[in-house]
Parts: sequence; structure tokens; C-alpha cells
Amino acid sequence: MKWLSPKQVKYLDFLIAMTEKEIKVRYKMAFLGFLWIFLNPLLQMAVMGFIFHFFVPVKIDNYFLFLFVGLLPWNFFSMTVNKATPVVIFERNLIQKAKFPREILVLSIVLSNLFHFFISFIILLAALVMDKVLSGYSFTQLVQYFLRISLSLGLSVWLGLITSGFSLLFSALNVKYRDVNFILQAFLPLWFYLTPIVYTLNLLPQQFQYIFFLNPFTSIIQLYQVILLNQQVLYPTLTILNLLAGGIIALIGWKVFHSESPYFDDWV
Repeated sequence: MKWLSPKQVKYLDFLIAMTEKEIKVRYKMAFLGFLWIFLNPLLQMAVMGFIFHFFVPVKIDNYFLFLFVGLLPWNFFSMTVNKATPVVIFERNLIQKAKFPREILVLSIVLSNLFHFFISFIILLAALVMDKVLSGYSFTQLVQYFLRISLSLGLSVWLGLITSGFSLLFSALNVKYRDVNFILQAFLPLWFYLTPIVYTLNLLPQQFQYIFFLNPFTSIIQLYQVILLNQQVLYPTLTILNLLAGGIIALIGWKVFHSESPYFDDWV
């Protein structure tokens, strides 16, 4: 870390310490501990898969697996922004007592949830690879599959950046406008159903598909489904616009938080 100044090293250590605290506190006193990382989306998959597969039939191959692959990144995003949005208010005592980059409060939540996400993701990848082996994939086919799923690592970094941007934006706005947290809690369930997790876009009427051009998570979920399951139809224009929109929102989030954070002491 020779390229970092002593102050930057100090803040980096503080970020790591806050992240470790978030990881340890989350499942403290929980009997199943880290197993809940995987059990939560597994239970969601079972319940939602049963409803949408048998009562509202959705014609998608390997529907339960399709659903699980979409739920993992969505749960990471929703849990992160839910916890990060009020964090500046909850940590008011720390803010008033110490000087440090306020972004650390939000980023420690993002990083701790990203840690949980990667554990779940590794378990999922192991299950997918084992399924390919049992299906009789040749060595060449397995190598090709490994190369394809390696793309999901870059996509996961992009997911983390966009989630950071949204979390910083919502947390900064919530300091001044406390309704933001309540609006977010009401809107996230709607946002879930406006994201193609339990269905594919080609199942929707053409006149409604334009809505998904505004949702940066449409293509993120689709890309995971394509990379891991080779199951989804990508629309190039939609994908490019979604990725650009996500990048712009992430930059706005960082900018808004940076400009508002010096005044947090006055608002909390």
C-alpha cells in the first residue's frame, strides 16, 4: 500500500474493520449462521417457484433454477439499499464524534453483503458445474463452460458498483428527507416485479416492454441468466441502455453523497 498516504491507509483500515463488524453482527447468535446466506433465496425460490410454476404457469425450462439465479443478485441489491439508506441516521453518534469519510458507513454495508453474495454465488456455481459433470459434459465442454461463467465475476463487480451508487444516493437523500426510507421500502417490492426475475420479457405484451428500458437491473438479471444457464434472450439496445443508465446512476450517487456529506452533522 505504498501508493496510499498514511491517512488513506487509516481510512482503509477503518473500512475493513466496519465491514468485518457488519459480517460478524449479521448472524450473531443465529444457530444456522452463514447458512442463511443460501437458505433465504432457496426458500424464496421454493415458495415463488411453486406458485408461478403450478398456479400461474410460466413456460420456462428449469424454472426453479432460473428463479434462483435471478433472486441472488436481487437479494444482494435490495438488502444492501434497505440497510444502507438509514445508516447515516443510525450512526449519528459516530458521525458527531469522529472525522472520517462518511462513505465508509455505506460501503461497509455494500462490502459485507457482497461477501455474503459471493459465498452464495460460489455454492451455486459448484452446483451448476456438478450438474454439468453428471450430465456427461466432456472436458472441452467443461472448459468452455468455465470460461463462460467467469464472465459472471465481472458482472458481479458491476452489480456491486451500481448497488454502491444507489445506496450512496438514497442514504444521502434520506438524511435531509426522511421519507426516502419509507418510499424505498414501499417501492422495492414493486421494483422486484418490474424486473424479469419470475418471468422473461418475451412473455409480456410488446407495449409494456419499454418500461424495462428504464430499469438498470433488467439486463443485469438477464446477463446472469444467459451466462450461467444460457437461458434468456438479450436485446442489444436494451442491454446497452440499461448498463449506461446504471453507470450514470452510480456516478450520480457518488457525486450527491460527496457533495452532501459535509452537511450531515447539521441534519442528523
